[in-house]
Amino acid sequence: MRRKTVVLLVCLALVFAFTGCGSSPDSSSADTVIIGDIYTVNSEEDIVSAVAIKDGKYVYVGDEEGVKEYIGDKTEVITLEEGMAMPSFTDGHVHGSVGGPSSLFEVNLYEGTSIAEYVDMIGKFIESHPDLTFIRGGGWFNGYFPNGLPTAEMLDAIDTDLPIVLSPMDCHSYWVNSKAMELMGVDANTPDIPGGVIERDSKGNPVGCFRENAMELVTKIIPEYTVEEYKAGILAWQDEAMSYGITTYWDPSIDFKPNVWDAYEELEKSGELKLRVYGGYPIICSEGFLDEVDKCKSLMEETAGGNFSINAIKIFNDGVVEGKTGYLLEDYADTPGFRSEPLWDQDSLNQLYAKADSLGITIHSHAIVDGANRMIIDACEYAHDQNGDKDNRHAITHLQLIHPQDIARMAELNIIASVQPYWHYKEEGLFYEIEIPYLGEERANRTYPMKSFFDAGIVVSASSDYPVSQPPKPLRAIQIGVTRCAESGDPDTIKNPDERVTVNQMIAAFTINGAYQLFGEDVYGSIEVGKNADLIILDQNILEIDPVKIGSVNVLQTLLAGETIYKAN
Repeated sequence: MRRKTVVLLVCLALVFAFTGCGSSPDSSSADTVIIGDIYTVNSEEDIVSAVAIKDGKYVYVGDEEGVKEYIGDKTEVITLEEGMAMPSFTDGHVHGSVGGPSSLFEVNLYEGTSIAEYVDMIGKFIESHPDLTFIRGGGWFNGYFPNGLPTAEMLDAIDTDLPIVLSPMDCHSYWVNSKAMELMGVDANTPDIPGGVIERDSKGNPVGCFRENAMELVTKIIPEYTVEEYKAGILAWQDEAMSYGITTYWDPSIDFKPNVWDAYEELEKSGELKLRVYGGYPIICSEGFLDEVDKCKSLMEETAGGNFSINAIKIFNDGVVEGKTGYLLEDYADTPGFRSEPLWDQDSLNQLYAKADSLGITIHSHAIVDGANRMIIDACEYAHDQNGDKDNRHAITHLQLIHPQDIARMAELNIIASVQPYWHYKEEGLFYEIEIPYLGEERANRTYPMKSFFDAGIVVSASSDYPVSQPPKPLRAIQIGVTRCAESGDPDTIKNPDERVTVNQMIAAFTINGAYQLFGEDVYGSIEVGKNADLIILDQNILEIDPVKIGSVNVLQTLLAGETIYKAN
């Protein structure tokens, strides 16, 4: 089906005889006027027909008649014959500094659906990159392996001379070959790692899969990307993000690798970093973790005010269901007596939240399932009891499974639900292969709630967790959040339809709510006079079309503070 194309008529005001207004003085005329269907995402969810932008901000939001006085000789006027304009997107959890370099320098397995396909993809990548001495990549699914377990033997069939290290789509494990394990120096005598899993055979030998904290054994042999490679990757991600209408994002773990920090700072200084980027400072449960809170506070003060700034702490409280490292309130369905373990103990969590809260620092916590989520909520409650209301907007991200009683507690404590709607359906390779066997049907069928959060009055922000979600196009996520099924519309992929939300709610999650998560709601996230003109133009009106078609809508133009940073060919 041929896609509709928005006709953009860009003219100088002097040719707009129909407006009935002459040229206005440059001091009062706008730089840009947009006329058409414009969804403001303000508190009234107003749809207006015209906006005027001057010096990067909205100076008029209203009807077409009222905007005439803002049209001067040098005003660019954009008329939308079809489609719509709306605020640009905020991605509240995206690993741009990971996904960008991986897209340039690593093998991508996300489209594979079997071990045979993975082997073929890796082999072709090695053949086409003969100069590489270390092979890395990601995107495999646990569900395509027997018992969810990839082994070194599978990779050894491809190459035994080159070390091969591959992360799964959730980035919570490493699959390695024997050469990599040789470099790691691991064997049956290698002790287990607290908070991690070394997958072993019946004799105790590592088989080639390392999960959660055991990934540290792998990361020590992975060559670090240079600052220049990180910069190239971040810029590649930036180009992709702008084409999706993203103008702001939060990169969770900036200080894990110092070259990432340097890359962002150099890009900001050179003016190449166009987007508004916030970063998280990672803290793990180890000796001296409270001192790390002070370090985060110093970095927040150092970086405030620029295009790149640190604004929160990032922690992990559990792993993932597919690795059986998600911490459950009740046993895994296929492993009686086993619930996994959290990555923090409750007392340490309480101390962390209380101190960060007292210093005005937000904590953004990875918590996959109900046991880990409850611990974070308990810690937020402890901090609130210690410090009172601080408006620090702590967030829990992922929220694959949460006890219904804890949803009400999240609302009471103003905890933000940072969700990834890209995953909110019966995904191939995960639902039947992992969720039902590991969680049982009842829990599997109520994973990834969203309407429940909105109904409880929780602020819901949306994100991609890129490179976990590919492509990280917010319009895809809006469609899935509304339909709760795969982009194809296949009814067999519908998961928990009672958790469907409206298009307006999904737009809010990617705009004003994302801005709220990052303390930017007074500056961007909606189209209102005085706010930054961060705006996108779409080729179809997503408020009017069949929701199953939203993912195929195109971004024609992206503006950041009134400046066009992306325009479709």
